[in-house]
Amino acid sequence: MSKIAIIGAGASGLVAAIVAAKNGAQVYVYEKNNKIGKKILATGNGRCNVTNESIELSNYHGLNPSFINPSINHFQTSKCKEFFKELGIEMTEGHRGRLYPKSQQSSSIVELLGYECTRLGVRFFLNQEVSKIEKINEKFVLHVEEKSLRVDKVLIATGGLAMPSLGSCDSGYAFAKSFGHTIVPTHASLVQLVCKEDLKSITGVKVQGDIEVFIDNEMKMARSGDILFTNYGISGSAVLDVSRLVANALLFKRAVHVKIDLLPEYSKEQLKNLLKKRLIFSNSKSVELWLEGFINSKLARFITKSISVKNADDLDNKELAKLVYALKNMSLHVEDTKGYKTAEVTAGGVNTKEINPKTMQSKLEEGLYFSGEVVDIDGDCGGYNLHWAWASGYTAGKNMERKSGD
Repeated sequence: MSKIAIIGAGASGLVAAIVAAKNGAQVYVYEKNNKIGKKILATGNGRCNVTNESIELSNYHGLNPSFINPSINHFQTSKCKEFFKELGIEMTEGHRGRLYPKSQQSSSIVELLGYECTRLGVRFFLNQEVSKIEKINEKFVLHVEEKSLRVDKVLIATGGLAMPSLGSCDSGYAFAKSFGHTIVPTHASLVQLVCKEDLKSITGVKVQGDIEVFIDNEMKMARSGDILFTNYGISGSAVLDVSRLVANALLFKRAVHVKIDLLPEYSKEQLKNLLKKRLIFSNSKSVELWLEGFINSKLARFITKSISVKNADDLDNKELAKLVYALKNMSLHVEDTKGYKTAEVTAGGVNTKEINPKTMQSKLEEGLYFSGEVVDIDGDCGGYNLHWAWASGYTAGKNMERKSGD
């Protein structure tokens, strides 16, 4: 029986603990927080977006995204659903293939993962922060406050820097570096964007729109979905989807601006013709009042600032063209992101070139493993990051303690 220490009781650490314990290992889990799974509880607005019906390589990022293939191939969506069903969790499908527990409560996931760990004899040490890990005589020695623990293998499942209010920190990177690993520079991902323009007058307005990202005036990415205007800039699912690219560009001091199509369901010509027809009912209304009922009133007032005429009766072809352009090409200059404080995930991390993708074991130190967000892999919004956590934890747990015949 191997003695295994897991640093971090998050998504990947808990799954690894269950798998390793099932295979016969004695598992010790150290967690600096006062409870397990704190970040799981916050995912999916408290509902926990467990996974997605469609898990593809294109949903993942890092210097080497294909690193995920062995873990994802062995822990596909069907395997994920089976794993959680054995714990007692049924799934229900939401928007764009997102899968949630049928209870619609992330606490269901945490409680049943915790129960299974306890049932299998996993020992938790909460409010216990590991300060140092070293290798002495083929054993790993964990230093925790004034105590130490000798184990055969260690899994670093500490997560990244996102959501520091939930206990995120850089300890995993420090442990990795102490064993010679390199860290790919980190930045916030799935995060809100801070814009130069004053958007206070449209704070709270949400649209289903298209967003294009321009880096040094070259269009690099386009996404569709929710776009929420805030007092600092923009948020929403479409914004989170492009935020990784934006954050990386800002890291290298590149100029970033976005263009938003507020009415993607219409072509420019269709929109111009529709607005022309609406002029029949202008009845001396102001341009902004004339637009109400067609777009949000706050947006109407914001957009019409670019129109020189005040009365809808005075709109000619030139002014209509300007209005169409403003509605389909709202340009905003991005200065920053909201950072790790509100980011859902960390991009960057332990370099995957130094980890065996088939086992999650370090190539530099035998018996040292990594899983989840601490590794240089991050996913799109929609359950992909949690799926990577489950899958990499499953791979690590299985290989830290293998049954004969595995």
